[in-house]
Amino acid sequence: MKDIHSLFKYARLSHFDDAINMVSPGTPLREALDIINSAQNGALICVGDVEGVLGISGGGFRIDASFTPQRLFELSKMDGAILLSDNADRIVSANLHLSPDPEIPTPETGMRHRSASRTSAQTKTTVIAISKRRRQTTIYKEGEGHTLDSDGILLQKCNQGIMAMQNHRSNLDRLVMRLTFLEMDDIATVADVVEVINRYIRIFILAVVTEHNIDFLGDNAGLLRGQLDELARGLSETFTLIVRDYARSGDPIETKEIAQALVKLKPQDNTEEIMKLLGYGTEVPDEEHLSPRGFRTISRISMLDDEAVTRIIDEYGSLHEVITDSEDGFDDRMEDLGIGNVRALAKSFMRLRSTVNI
Repeated sequence: MKDIHSLFKYARLSHFDDAINMVSPGTPLREALDIINSAQNGALICVGDVEGVLGISGGGFRIDASFTPQRLFELSKMDGAILLSDNADRIVSANLHLSPDPEIPTPETGMRHRSASRTSAQTKTTVIAISKRRRQTTIYKEGEGHTLDSDGILLQKCNQGIMAMQNHRSNLDRLVMRLTFLEMDDIATVADVVEVINRYIRIFILAVVTEHNIDFLGDNAGLLRGQLDELARGLSETFTLIVRDYARSGDPIETKEIAQALVKLKPQDNTEEIMKLLGYGTEVPDEEHLSPRGFRTISRISMLDDEAVTRIIDEYGSLHEVITDSEDGFDDRMEDLGIGNVRALAKSFMRLRSTVNI
């Protein structure tokens, strides 16, 4: 998943990472939350930014004691908020009355959850609100809330996500193979390219949502993380090569920026946005033919390294020109480029084409 994060950072809710680690199963804080929920108590717990929280709160009393799940449970029986240190290893204060700025917008309706949302928006703290009535735990960071599901619900979501990833990956692989066939015959259209890009956007979204649920499972994730990593392997690299094939600018740095912008689009009715980012304007007909440079397809030939692929594409300009020349066994152009064993290279292109046509 690391390569996907390089393109899709915004979707992973990275500002929740520390909170995820603190409350994942097996941690002392998660044990305390489970005890509080089991006892059907409510609670408001602030973790970190001690000075910021104390600056917008009143009342309460200083504890300054080491953290234990049982101590936190006992303090939760009081109405006020509990303040923990940055790494949640000490209980700083208890029974605090939080008074965040009431002008900070929040979608929450309950008093406890409104205070939690606004406090997390006004300070750098992570706020955990436990609803006594609903027995539900919500984590707030930067004003945004995330409900902490039970392990059973999380496992169900993760398994559903893995199954969906398997189906999406299978469908995507077939679609990309079809695109390769069209590219070799130089008949790929705007609609074909847009469809592939949209499929990538969908699978990236699914991958990061599934990973987010796996992160919350912590030690209980089992083999799920490995399964997800395997299903996501190579997706970002292939997607970036597709973008480099079709973007007006073939510069690798600009290609990466374009790819990062593309994955932020919604995968629906976005042909104009995709073509604009690729550098074609917004009024390109779906049936217009696009000729790829060939980075993705030529990179599949094992005897060529990245530098050789770039030299070939710079010389020929498009995959179609390379394919056409390979049918005649290549001419002196390949040798002039410093490509050795040209005859074997021509055979590799023939094998590649026959594989795609199967």
